[in-house]
Amino acid sequence: MITFEAVRKQFPDGTVAVDDLDLELPTGRITVFVGPSGCGKTTSLRMINRMVEPTGGAVRIDGEDVRSKPPAELRRGIGYVIQHAGLFPHKTVLDNVLTVPKLVGRGRERSRALELLERVGLPTAFADRYPAQLSGGQQQRVGVARALAADPPVMLMDEPFSAVDPIVRHQLQEEFLRLQGDLGKTIALVTHDIDEAVVLGDRIAVFREGGHLAQVGSPEELLTRPADDFVRNFVGRDRGYRGLGFRTADGLVLRPLDGVRLDEAGRPLDVDGTFRAGDSLRVVLDLTLTSRTGTAVQVDGDGRATGLVHHHDVADLLAERR
Repeated sequence: MITFEAVRKQFPDGTVAVDDLDLELPTGRITVFVGPSGCGKTTSLRMINRMVEPTGGAVRIDGEDVRSKPPAELRRGIGYVIQHAGLFPHKTVLDNVLTVPKLVGRGRERSRALELLERVGLPTAFADRYPAQLSGGQQQRVGVARALAADPPVMLMDEPFSAVDPIVRHQLQEEFLRLQGDLGKTIALVTHDIDEAVVLGDRIAVFREGGHLAQVGSPEELLTRPADDFVRNFVGRDRGYRGLGFRTADGLVLRPLDGVRLDEAGRPLDVDGTFRAGDSLRVVLDLTLTSRTGTAVQVDGDGRATGLVHHHDVADLLAERR
């Protein structure tokens, strides 16, 4: 667990970047720091590995003040992923991944480095390439593999996916969540994108200007119960729609399958979209609003149609749940 206890950072020119920050980052979870430019989120992240030193309070990892260790020793136990990957251009992909293991005398772990490349979705044939021979998304994957190479319990990620195009960004986010599901690291991640925060975060810490914490909570809490107007405006006017991603379609009352053509196994033919009972209301609403008939068909695990819903049915269910 990472804890901030009354942490303050004031620079020599008098600028207060972080002011009296109290925050807990749960073990094995992703906590996302989000907020406008200049709100102190990156400064807070960098105080965890002492790239920035606090001027007051304490940052602790499992109860131990990070200042109890020399910075170099501390950082070897913390993975760090930054925007544009920050790879060494004169080193091969393999040597980049092995950077920290070599520093601690484990530089012969080639097999583990190759395994990490595969885990982040890169072929082992890339091991002997140089960063300039890789795409931006591939470089970011190498950066994640390098951060994981020493098997750190804590990972810090500063805008790790912001420098790539939207399609690659989505792929990297999915790969990252799959990895986290396997590894269960304690992760602090900075982003300026509230949509990315909602996708990746188990908890989201919203910072306001002046380094103050505006709200901490789950993505659903921020979308459905923003603490004040600042959080409400930062999350966006479509927060209600995005909040549907955390509500399932289980409560929908299904209509008869009138007019729906089925094959011999009971699977629907010529329909615009199908969903399952555990899908989110956001998925169902998208399907009904983009359908030519304003409807979507629910199917079971074998793809057999079980009923029909209209977009009005989603609206009625939302009205009942208020």
